[in-house]
Amino acid sequence: MKQKLTDNMGLKILAVLFSIVLWLIAINITDPVTQDSYNVTVQLQNLNSLTASGKYVEILDGTDSIRVTVRGSRTVLSSFSEKNIVATADVSKMNSDSQVPIDLSTTRISDKIESIKSDKQFVQLSVENVGKQQIPISVKVQNEPSDGYILGSATTAQNVVIISGPESLVNKVSYAAVEINVDGATSDVNISLPIHLYDSEDDIVDSTKITMSMGEVNTTASVLQTKQLPIICGVTGSILDGYALTGQIVCEPDTITVAGRSAQVKNLSSIEISDAIDVTGYDNSVTKQIDIRNYIPSGLTLVGGNEAGMISVTAYIEKEVEREFSVPINKIHITGTPEGYSAELAEHDDYVDITLRGLSSLLDSVDPDNIVGIVDVDKFMKDEKISELTSGNYMMQVEFTLPDGIKAAKEYRLRVKTTEE
Repeated sequence: MKQKLTDNMGLKILAVLFSIVLWLIAINITDPVTQDSYNVTVQLQNLNSLTASGKYVEILDGTDSIRVTVRGSRTVLSSFSEKNIVATADVSKMNSDSQVPIDLSTTRISDKIESIKSDKQFVQLSVENVGKQQIPISVKVQNEPSDGYILGSATTAQNVVIISGPESLVNKVSYAAVEINVDGATSDVNISLPIHLYDSEDDIVDSTKITMSMGEVNTTASVLQTKQLPIICGVTGSILDGYALTGQIVCEPDTITVAGRSAQVKNLSSIEISDAIDVTGYDNSVTKQIDIRNYIPSGLTLVGGNEAGMISVTAYIEKEVEREFSVPINKIHITGTPEGYSAELAEHDDYVDITLRGLSSLLDSVDPDNIVGIVDVDKFMKDEKISELTSGNYMMQVEFTLPDGIKAAKEYRLRVKTTEE
């Protein structure tokens, strides 16, 4: 019996091996081993161990997106998906190159999977300190208001923004600004605008990695109406006897441009300085520097290059001269004669010679035929305290009507004959 079992042992072993091979071939034909690949995102673990210590963590180059290859039988993989793959990277295991090893596992049939592999072994991180700054917000104005208007001021409701993010990026930020467009505006522009961050070269800093305390801010650009106004100056006081103002008061500049709210500006026609210069005691032209800002209405500002506000005012003074004129006697009239009396010049030539005093330029324009003399009998009686006129001769004062700036050098009296009727 024993001999029969051992007879042809080599053939029997070969038959068993052949049977196994046939079984494996049958299995692989009906349920072959294969592999599938899946796109999986690696989940970082214990990240708060870094962020809690004031670190900013960034995943570089998409290294948290991996391609996972799973090998197993067709039957096993047919019910398998990327949802069954768990890819993690424990930040506490980060090496000195800021690389975190990737761990792979599955949520089901892990004992039936032959292998699971990733195309990447590490998640590459960038780790740096978190920076924080309080940055001033400025306003950048684009274009110009309509003709006749200027930009008054441009302000934001809040003047600072707090930013935080990677220290290297936060430190690049020099200022924050909004951009407001006032093209053709005739009234204030008020709008909520996004805040942009700029470096010292006025280039925009990428803020996608920066957290700001606010992304927008309400911004107002005030638009003011402008108007050019003439300056009218006057003088006070009395100059020395024998001298006179020429009437020429020169302002330099003689106009200013103001800006303000339309309702206020439209009612203005000039800026008047009635007491620009006190000429008391002067015998020559006098110049004074005046701050025009003290004379413009509250709420208006100076624009157009004269913002400093100083103007020069000159009052011209000249010495008076005397000149003799002959006034036709028929230009002298008697008025104010009491009822019951008549009055006439007692004796006279065809002309009355008078001396006038004034500026030479004014005397040049005097026409003696246009000078009128008035003898006022009633005024004479009051001045002399005469209660009742009698027939006789009186020396009465003649008042000459003269152009402005011209006066008689002395008092003139003519003999007047009064007659009771």
